[in-house]
Amino acid sequence: MSEGEISSSERATCPKCGHKRDKGASACPRCGLRFALWRPSLADPRTHLSPQGQELWQQVEANWQDVARHEEFAKYCLQSNLLPAAGRCYRDRLDRFPGDAIAAKMQAEILAKATLGLMVQQRQAAEPVTRSKWFWVIILAAMALAIAAALVWGPGGVRARSRPTPTINLQLPR
Repeated sequence: MSEGEISSSERATCPKCGHKRDKGASACPRCGLRFALWRPSLADPRTHLSPQGQELWQQVEANWQDVARHEEFAKYCLQSNLLPAAGRCYRDRLDRFPGDAIAAKMQAEILAKATLGLMVQQRQAAEPVTRSKWFWVIILAAMALAIAAALVWGPGGVRARSRPTPTINLQLPR
């Protein structure tokens, strides 16, 4: 299928958030995506589960009440940088079963983990300039230049020795 073509399953749902499309709608009521502007190349690869993630999700759905399965799935998605896909799975579950407390709780946990991850990335301070090896290379080079300049132009340096010594003629009283 070429980039411009859309499959019938993609027509039934929003390609960005997976929400069921209303027939004839020009935009998604959930995320606001304008369907006419959508191109498959714009899709975020993290919104789709890897094969291992899909297998874990199937195990979660088959054993919905098993909290350990949910935690294993969430942990895998966190480590694999697939939290958007995990959130989408729980959001889809909530679309099918709006009163599902487990899906709501897990969706909130996934959102919290994703938000915390963004906050940690933003708060990581840049390494101080004084810790950079280039900072110390520049400092040492400047010191070497200063020492060389002091030897050349300072007292007793090459330039000082090359100047003729002025003679002073004083006439003493007799």
